[in-house]
Amino acid sequence: MELTLFLIVGAIAIVSAAMMLISENAVYSALFLILNFACIAFLFLMLHAPFLAMVQITVYAGAIMVLFLFVIMLLGAERVVPGFQPRFRWFTPIVVVLALVFLVIASIAVINGEVDTTEPRKSQPYVRVVHVLDGAGTLDFYLGDQRVAQGLAFGQASEYLQWRDGEYQLTAVEAGQDPQGATPLLDQMIALEKGKSYSLTAVGRLGEAAPQLVTAAHTLDYSDQKDGLRAVVVNALPDRLRVDLRDMDTNETLVGALRYGETREFQLSKGVRSLALYPTGSQRTPIAELPEQELEANTLVLWVFAEQRQPDNSFRDVIVNLRADATTTFGSPTHIGRLLLSNYVLPFQLVGLLLLVAMIGAIVLTHEALGPRPRLVRRLANPPAVVSQTAPTEPSK
Repeated sequence: MELTLFLIVGAIAIVSAAMMLISENAVYSALFLILNFACIAFLFLMLHAPFLAMVQITVYAGAIMVLFLFVIMLLGAERVVPGFQPRFRWFTPIVVVLALVFLVIASIAVINGEVDTTEPRKSQPYVRVVHVLDGAGTLDFYLGDQRVAQGLAFGQASEYLQWRDGEYQLTAVEAGQDPQGATPLLDQMIALEKGKSYSLTAVGRLGEAAPQLVTAAHTLDYSDQKDGLRAVVVNALPDRLRVDLRDMDTNETLVGALRYGETREFQLSKGVRSLALYPTGSQRTPIAELPEQELEANTLVLWVFAEQRQPDNSFRDVIVNLRADATTTFGSPTHIGRLLLSNYVLPFQLVGLLLLVAMIGAIVLTHEALGPRPRLVRRLANPPAVVSQTAPTEPSK
């Protein structure tokens, strides 16, 4: 069915484009161009791109074509003198040859480019480190031979740093010590991939729960939901094997049965939310509560639930609440708009100027083919009085 629709719509688009070029009447050419725009919009719908289809109809088939028709009717370009021979007779064959050359070059580029198998280029991974290792003081973190975070206290996190993909050894030592000679508190191998972001969380309790690294691999792209955001939660509570994250207002379970040392990513809608962590299967007393906060769309939030031993052997709840702005998805309208208004603003303006010059050139080339304008004879509704008539005089007394 899709192939049949594609063939029918594609044939109509090609025929309408050809009729637009060979029509002598400029109004007919504009109408054929509108039909071609409608066929392209239908093809966008078949590619599951409704936004581009609506832009095609609204901007091109609507506003732009109204402007073209206004210029055509204003200049009288729809009137052609019968049997008129243009002065530039060599113009048509040259245009046909250039069009064929362009078609061959574009076909070679599309075939050799393997557009159907090409994937978008993925960016290098982003890395940040979160320190919730109970019993450890201020730490320095090294990714391979390079330091990725310095002087992180308990409950703190580093900024995102762009790193090269590959396998690295992540090492955590006390702040100020040489990583080559000091005994690492944490030493674990991780693999970084392109197109992903990583929140590396050091969890555990020195002397009891062995330190380990929780790798939360997530994306910084915009949420798939309208007015949505991405959230990542990490269970760093050694004494809590399984926990549930719930919305206190709606009692909705956002994340269920989250084990110790496990991370999970999910999507939320923007708004004001109050969240709490409960033992799995219990709805009475929460383990920890997140204060009421405003969650904004197209952001990434990271919640790490941990606890820290106090001098009196009691434990203090620690909730690491981090927020980062999301990045645009490759090929999305936002991504294309930012590229047009940053890297490609000059070519975009040059293309607009080229289209303006082309429209003016088309008007100049067709100016000699316009028929003569009819002479308008002004007629008065009330004819003037006859001047030869004498005005009546009053009778003499």
